[in-house]
Amino acid sequence: MTAIRRVFPLLLGLLVLGVAPVGAQTITSPYRFLDYRHSAGVFGGYIATDAGRLDLGPESSPVVGARYTFRLGGALSLEAQATLIPTTREVFDTVAINEPLQRVGEADLTILSTMAALRFNVTGPRTWYGFQPYLLGGLGFAFELSGTAPAEVRILPDARFDFGTRFAGQVGAGVEWFAARRLSIFADARDVFWKLKFPAGIRRQDEGKLPADEWVQNFQFQLGAAYHF
Repeated sequence: MTAIRRVFPLLLGLLVLGVAPVGAQTITSPYRFLDYRHSAGVFGGYIATDAGRLDLGPESSPVVGARYTFRLGGALSLEAQATLIPTTREVFDTVAINEPLQRVGEADLTILSTMAALRFNVTGPRTWYGFQPYLLGGLGFAFELSGTAPAEVRILPDARFDFGTRFAGQVGAGVEWFAARRLSIFADARDVFWKLKFPAGIRRQDEGKLPADEWVQNFQFQLGAAYHF
């Protein structure tokens, strides 16, 4: 009996020591894999525009839009985004040759921007503590949806500014936070660039010194929510 009393505590101690290391091997990973390939979301934001050297282009404005994302594989996703820009622009006229541009009013200008972008998820197909930062770059078009403004009626057609349909591009970065398994909140900033075309009538007044068009950069900030499936 005495021998049993001496051996029993020793066996109990060895058992505890043997179990403890096994329990210590359980590590909670900060990464969580995303097991879905699609997402659809809506957003609102603001675009700070460059109206060009003659201030003919669109003014800064709030924006709204929608986006769809499809995971291609690994860290890459394909994104399609449509942005509505309800803005305004200054209306100018050339009164006489060699005269400066004369402001005659303001016009509403509604632009629809459609972009397709390749998105690189920095953490791959997973989140880090619920966050997924990303970089993106893409191409698309910006369309003018509004017509001739009342302030332009008395201006000669070749002196009117027309935004029209413009080739556009973008680069940007952002982060997506997964508030729930299928719901995320995202915020990003993008440099959106397009060309502004100068009216032929205004170019003639400048004696050919003004180019036919001009690239401008516009900085867009947006915040939204997406559902993943």
